[in-house]
Amino acid sequence: MPAWTIAIPETPSATYVIVKNISAQSSEKTVREFFLFCGKITEFELVADDDEVHQVALIHFERESAAKTATLLSNALIDECHIVATPYFETATVNEEKEVAENEANTTTQESKAKSRIVAEILANGYILQDQVVAKGLEYDSKYSFSTRLTGYFTTLTSNVKSIDEKYRIWDKAVEIDHKYKIQEKVQNAAATAQTTATAALQSPTGQKVERIASQTFAQIAAVHFEAKKIQTEKAAPVAVA
Repeated sequence: MPAWTIAIPETPSATYVIVKNISAQSSEKTVREFFLFCGKITEFELVADDDEVHQVALIHFERESAAKTATLLSNALIDECHIVATPYFETATVNEEKEVAENEANTTTQESKAKSRIVAEILANGYILQDQVVAKGLEYDSKYSFSTRLTGYFTTLTSNVKSIDEKYRIWDKAVEIDHKYKIQEKVQNAAATAQTTATAALQSPTGQKVERIASQTFAQIAAVHFEAKKIQTEKAAPVAVA
C-alpha cells in the first residue's frame, strides 16, 4: 500500500474511497474531475501503485453520499482502464437513510442528485460506463425512493421496451471499443451457450417475473442513456444573446 501524505483518521470514516487500477497515463486532473461528479472532494492524492503499472488514488469526500456514489462507479472506464473504487475503511458504513433525508432537504448540491442523474451527467461528458454501473445507480435510487427527472422517462420507456432503439439498450457503452476488446464476440459466445437454458427458465412463473423485472431494468438503463444524450445536446446548444 502506498504511503499517503493525506492524514488518515484512526476512526473509520465512510468518506474515504480508494481507487485502484487507474491507467498510468491518467492525469491527476482527469481522475479528480471524474470523481467531482460524485460531490465535493476535501482531499485527493494520486500515486503510483505497488505493481508499478497502474496508479491508485485516495479520495476524501466531504459527504458520505458522495463517497457512496464513487463506489457505485467501480468498473467505469477511464483512459482504457476499468477502475476499481471501494471504501478505504472496510468497517465504515454509510448512514444511507440519513444521507437521503439530508439530501432531500438540500436539493442544490451535486451530492443531492439521484445516482442515476449523476451517471447520466458522466455519460454526457464522454466517459464510458458499463450498463452494470448504470444499473447499480438505478438500484440505489429505487431502494431509497429517490424522486428524479428520470421517472417520466422510466415510465415511458418501460411500457415501450420492445421498441427502444438498439443503441439505448442493455448492451453497454463499451461496445464502442468493440474492435479493440472483441466484446461483441465474447457476448455472442456467452449468449449462445446460455440461450437454451434461459429460454426454458423463462417459461416458469418465476422466470416470467424475472423477465418483467429485466425488461424494466433495460428500459431504465435506456432512460439514463437518453437523459445523457439530452444533457449533451443542451450543453452543445448555443446560448441565446439578450
